[in-house]
Amino acid sequence: MSKILGILKYALAREEEGRSFYLGQIDKVRDKQVKETFKHLAEMEGEHVDYISTLIEKAEKGEKITASDILPEEEDFFASRQETELPAGRHAELASDISIMRMAFLIEHDFMEFYEKAAKQTEDEGEKYVLNHLSQWEKDHRDMIQKLYDEAMKMYWHDMGFEPLF
Repeated sequence: MSKILGILKYALAREEEGRSFYLGQIDKVRDKQVKETFKHLAEMEGEHVDYISTLIEKAEKGEKITASDILPEEEDFFASRQETELPAGRHAELASDISIMRMAFLIEHDFMEFYEKAAKQTEDEGEKYVLNHLSQWEKDHRDMIQKLYDEAMKMYWHDMGFEPLF
């Protein structure tokens, strides 16, 4: 098995796990904005599964992966919807959602680092470009979750009458 094929098969398994995680958490989180974000992330991870499956098929045929194999940029989810504040008085809902958002952040961060390291380990410029592109997607997902997490933490602190100094 070629190096890129091994990387892609591992990536496919992780993306499928990511999609399953988001789908499994949608009914557990209570905040509407968090639910909406997780639904969107599950869809995006599904797109990654399809994309990586296509790259695996190409690699299994012995075809070279090139920069032209990238998908169009994903839409900026937060820019495409009107920004809304998390409603006040939701600290009970946010308390459990915050832990789940933290897990989601770590998943996306790990994906980002995996693709970044894989890109550094390949000599092929096309493979490097595609892997760096995937790393950027995961960074965007991580940053999306971080923003939502930060908003939730601020609201939670406000509702609880506590504001940390940092």
